[in-house]
Amino acid sequence: FECPSGRIGLLSSMFTDPAYRRRGIAKELLSRVIERCKKNMDAEQYRLTASDMGVKLYTDFGFVHNGNFYAV
Repeated sequence: FECPSGRIGLLSSMFTDPAYRRRGIAKELLSRVIERCKKNMDAEQYRLTASDMGVKLYTDFGFVHNGNFYAV
C-alpha cells in the first residue's frame, strides 16, 4: 500500500439515506467519484474509510482492506 508520489485520493463518510438504500445510488456515486478522480487528480492510489455496511460495495470496486482504510 505504498504510494511513492504521495498523490492519494481519500473518500470519507459516504452515506445513503436509509429510505433510498438498495437502489444502486451508492454504486453510482462511487463510480462517478472514482471516474472524476482518475480524470482530474492524477492520484496513484485511492483510499476510503468503510462501515461494515459499505464493505461489499467497496470490495466489488477492487478496494482491499489495509488497517484503517480500504485502498485500490
